[in-house]
Amino acid sequence: MSLTNGVITAIPAPEGYVVNFEDPARQGNIATYWVSGIGMVFAFLFMFQRLFVKVIVRRAFGIDDVCLVLAWAFTVVLQVIVIRGFAVGYIGTHAFEMPITEFMTFFKFSVYINTIIYAPPTMLAKLVILLFYNTLQNQDKWFKYSVWFAMFVTIGSSTGIFFSSIFSCKPIAMGWDLTITDGVCIDRTAMFKATAALGVIVDVLIIAIPIPMVFKLQMSRSKKASLLFVFSIGSVTVITSIIRLVLLITSLSDTDTSWGAGPIHVWICVESNLLIMCASLPTLRLFVRTVAPNLMSSTAASNNKSGGYAGQSGRSRTVGGSSMPGPGTNPKRQHYGRFDDDPEYGLETLVEARKNNSDVKTNSVGSQDATGWEDGNSDRAIMQTTTTAITYSNKSQGL
Repeated sequence: MSLTNGVITAIPAPEGYVVNFEDPARQGNIATYWVSGIGMVFAFLFMFQRLFVKVIVRRAFGIDDVCLVLAWAFTVVLQVIVIRGFAVGYIGTHAFEMPITEFMTFFKFSVYINTIIYAPPTMLAKLVILLFYNTLQNQDKWFKYSVWFAMFVTIGSSTGIFFSSIFSCKPIAMGWDLTITDGVCIDRTAMFKATAALGVIVDVLIIAIPIPMVFKLQMSRSKKASLLFVFSIGSVTVITSIIRLVLLITSLSDTDTSWGAGPIHVWICVESNLLIMCASLPTLRLFVRTVAPNLMSSTAASNNKSGGYAGQSGRSRTVGGSSMPGPGTNPKRQHYGRFDDDPEYGLETLVEARKNNSDVKTNSVGSQDATGWEDGNSDRAIMQTTTTAITYSNKSQGL
């Protein structure tokens, strides 16, 4: 601690620096207001469209939706605390330009409480995506094991970080009260680095899991590229995690932690909102198709004019919506459904067919037994009603 202009501060001011307690230098406050304000609106809208689809359209509100709502609630609480910290002035301000009592407030909320609150939403949002993977009903062992392994790492690391953050010191109050000197604390610097590093690893794993299935699908290269682009959207959270990790390592090596916390909290807000948005992506296409069907119809018509629906190469459709493999079809790929027919992002049609399926399938109009086609694709089937009149006479009477 140091005495600066008659005020006790956490650290002394650099030599020659003119301290201004009334109007201290700030960083990250304006950016945080914009990022949080706009980000929370978009995060809510993305979550709303997902809930609309799951509750109104599909009538299938599940545990993954509960996880998403809880994750969103945690991110809102987290960002409210961050915004308050910038507004009060203990985040993004030099430690030597605030009284020690205010610096302790920074330590309590930004270092202690925010770390605890940040663990649940990251875990829940990633579980939403992994639970979605689990509904794909893919029977490949590597896929199942990968999803369960990712779940194990996500839950295990987040739970460990959560409780390590709560009980980081003994007594617990020593975690934020700098006046308590009789006690012991864990190496929180190492814990923060491990938190960010594990987040990056899990994000990469979640993005990588479905990619091998994309390459096995029967579809054009352009369609595969578009699907890979959808997955790459999720990589944005990896980028934000890496940036936050770099800033965190730099900040933790500096004694002026409240100043370095400014940019870090900007990226925390960015990542918090992106977690909710990425977890809500799978239902976006069905939402657009429900509220703006003309938009989807025009897109489908455009694709049809350019050579048919993507993914139909090597296959022919029978009247009624069934599909038959064409001459160029690889039989090994028959156990995957098609991407373009599902109302959600194509990832949901990565459904393995029943083991006793043959290469040729036929389904009547409106049949719900087609693999991955819940509505029988009746909206795209060629329907024709034919009336046939049959007359007959007894041949013996004419003899």
